[in-house]
Amino acid sequence: MLKEALVRLGAPALLRALLGGRGTILVLHRVRAPDPDLMFEVNQRNSIPPEQLTGLLDILAAERIEVVGLDEALARLAAPHAGRFACLTFDDGYRDNHDTLLPILAARRVPATVYVAPGLIDGTAPLWWYALDQAIARTARLRLPMPEETEIPCGDRAAKERAFALAAGFMLRATPEQAARLNAALVERHGADPAALAARHMMTWDMVRALAASPFVEIGAHTLTHPPLAVLPPAAAAAEMAQSRARLERETGRPVRHLAYPYGTPGTTGAREAALAAELGFRSAVTTVPGTLGRRHAAECHAWPRHGIGPADGPAAIRLKLAGLANPLAARG
Repeated sequence: MLKEALVRLGAPALLRALLGGRGTILVLHRVRAPDPDLMFEVNQRNSIPPEQLTGLLDILAAERIEVVGLDEALARLAAPHAGRFACLTFDDGYRDNHDTLLPILAARRVPATVYVAPGLIDGTAPLWWYALDQAIARTARLRLPMPEETEIPCGDRAAKERAFALAAGFMLRATPEQAARLNAALVERHGADPAALAARHMMTWDMVRALAASPFVEIGAHTLTHPPLAVLPPAAAAAEMAQSRARLERETGRPVRHLAYPYGTPGTTGAREAALAAELGFRSAVTTVPGTLGRRHAAECHAWPRHGIGPADGPAAIRLKLAGLANPLAARG
């Protein structure tokens, strides 16, 4: 109600003049209805239904914000005068990006970038957030190496919420070896099936190639195995970025010019990762730190902010995000 009141009072126009910058990158993941098999809000938060996406496109059109690709965003940031723009980006490589998103983009004739992690497509990088969701939903006690053996009660909903938050927080700072041990425990002790999860949720390579062949989709790199890059040594972090690009280019036959950091938060991504992305020749790299793009981002193009769009974002929330409200400090140009 507060957001709607702010919009009625004309706040977006005022905020846009102060904080709106030149453009906005929007980060989404999935285009589908809520999944009844997933318990935790954080896993539902990454999905919006198709009608919400088309509503978002209607708002952008009404606000006279042109949807452009990332190369055009770079050009507009470098130009002295350019119209307001937004970029649509989708992370990970989910199946509905092919089944639902692609037809919407084609019908509306708007571009988007889909950042793909090859390991998630292959099933060699487990969807631990979904495996953890399933394990906690059906057990009263979780036992996981975090990194020491830890037993976590999961008897009621509140306990399950705490268990998920604890285990997910560990995974965002886990080394590859620690993450592998936890994933193995989810399989051996709690019945997780990484191959089945990948088959259900992720695109096939044929689907990735179909997206890459569309004039409305650019495929971007999202590392090879979707790790929190900050925990890796520099050479390993660079290899994750470079090998992701190389595999995607082999599979699609198209150049891969842009990168999204997995998770993209200050704890998982920082100045070191931005320097590595620049050294590897990526034209841009995006975080999940909220904010809009200003003049300085023409040069600082390897740590671009993105506003997240989730199922709770109605028209008022979207207009305020486009105006730069979510993170004023990041929005300054």
